[in-house]
Amino acid sequence: MPYLFKPYYFCNFVDSTKSKIYFVVLTALLVGGFPNFMAQEAHAHAVAGVPTVATIQTTSSTTILITFNEHVDSVTANVGGQFTLSTGGTISSNDITGGSDTITLTTDTAFATDALPTVTYVAGDVLDLDENNALAGFGPTAATDLAPATFVSAATTSATTIDITFSEDIVDTSVELADIVIGGVAGGNDISAKSVTGAVLTITTNGYDILSSDNPTITVTLTANELEDTGTLNDTVTFGPSAVTNNEALSASGSGCENCEAPTLGVNSQSKRIVENGFTYNGKPTDAERFFTPYPLITATVGKQNTAVFKIYEDKGPENIKHFSFAFGLSKGQIISESKAMIELDIDHEGTETVTVTDPENASDNIVVSTNITNCNGDDSDTKCLMVTIDHRFRAPLDFNIVGTDVWDMNRNSWQNYFNHGIEVTGESLNPAKEHSGINAGHIYHLTETGKTTAIDEFGSTWTFQYGLWMKDYIKNIKISDSTSMSDRLHPNFAGYKELQIQYAITKLLESCPTCLDSYADFDDSFGHSYPDEINKLDSPEILQKMVLENQKAQVIMNYLLDPVSYYR
Repeated sequence: MPYLFKPYYFCNFVDSTKSKIYFVVLTALLVGGFPNFMAQEAHAHAVAGVPTVATIQTTSSTTILITFNEHVDSVTANVGGQFTLSTGGTISSNDITGGSDTITLTTDTAFATDALPTVTYVAGDVLDLDENNALAGFGPTAATDLAPATFVSAATTSATTIDITFSEDIVDTSVELADIVIGGVAGGNDISAKSVTGAVLTITTNGYDILSSDNPTITVTLTANELEDTGTLNDTVTFGPSAVTNNEALSASGSGCENCEAPTLGVNSQSKRIVENGFTYNGKPTDAERFFTPYPLITATVGKQNTAVFKIYEDKGPENIKHFSFAFGLSKGQIISESKAMIELDIDHEGTETVTVTDPENASDNIVVSTNITNCNGDDSDTKCLMVTIDHRFRAPLDFNIVGTDVWDMNRNSWQNYFNHGIEVTGESLNPAKEHSGINAGHIYHLTETGKTTAIDEFGSTWTFQYGLWMKDYIKNIKISDSTSMSDRLHPNFAGYKELQIQYAITKLLESCPTCLDSYADFDDSFGHSYPDEINKLDSPEILQKMVLENQKAQVIMNYLLDPVSYYR
């Protein structure tokens, strides 16, 4: 903008020669402008500043997007360790791209798609891209919900209806019937109606019987994301083809539903809560959700007794519950059948209970399972649940923490629940160390585990399990330093001396030839090749066999030369 000069500001200067000089200089600056270095400095101060957080948003059940007011960068790989989430777990990866104003954090444990986790940042290595100003610590700061609802399950509720369950409550904005495809049925794909209740989208055929199909695999597909969650109206994720569970018991005529509802530890298929505190572990209860339940991480100690209590509701009465499974040590994405420690309860038609323990690694013992009938909701005596109590002890830590349950009734209507963060088992294993075999340089070694991925052999050498194999750890030969002068390259300090000489030589070279490093590629360090140990030929079975044969030939020739007449007799 133009500068305005008012002469009366300088009335005190005009009487002296020095003041006149100041007047002239100031006028010149105002008219001609300030020098470049002064303008650049002023500009630098104008743009410099500490980066600040603009928004924090969930984008899926495992990712959080942080947007800054300017481009950011990272000078180290330790950024993930400086962020923590209220949902627990660890930051398994982060995506910070130079020249971008966003960071994407990925956690190793999932949270609900409608959750609003808080983010805390400890000041460290996030810098702005231009001035290297460090991001100040902040938090806990709540994220906003931009995570779309995702497909959880699909199940038949009658011969003509399917319930599609999402990860959170949804609303129907404009989804077209043609956007929903049923596969594996003889009636085609003609859907006559749809409705939304809570987290469930119910679709109805035009009358054809889904269950009459000869194809045992029924699928459902959503081709357009015109459903939205109820919180911030994020579009749902499209899916398919996804398998549809048959929750229908056919009548004597071949169709129709006698018992459509699966047992539950929390809410029914209409997302109505039936059971309070459906899961309790060591006195810490929680309300089970429809599928995935965020559960604070609980620590269990090896060798100490633990108690898990489950309340299960069945719409036809607790006596109709026929199977219950409790699985430990699941990782993200695993299903209950993949558990390495599982306790199962089966109840036959006469009420006889049978307990089966699947525990190939001997991770648990002292297991006692008991049942009784209790109220599902506090003092509500009208709603009864089967209460299953499982007392148990861990003998060894487990690799993962998620726990899950599987329950079904007499009509094979089933449902699974998963609880994360789950149960972390700590302490030293009570089991003998696992033993393995390792091969190195053609020799077989006996290994004893010292950790999940470490072992030691009979000679005291350490091994590491990587890439599906036990591999012997490399031990670098350490030279013994002495006080003698450096006379050859075998001296332990030779490597350091060599590096100093390299740097000195490069400096001198660039003084006389600044472009030499760009023009030549022969400044790499020397290298060597490793060759296998030589084998003494006299120890080779093949060579020894050849020597025996040659000796036999020589003996025959010698006998002929010494006594030819006797040789031909």
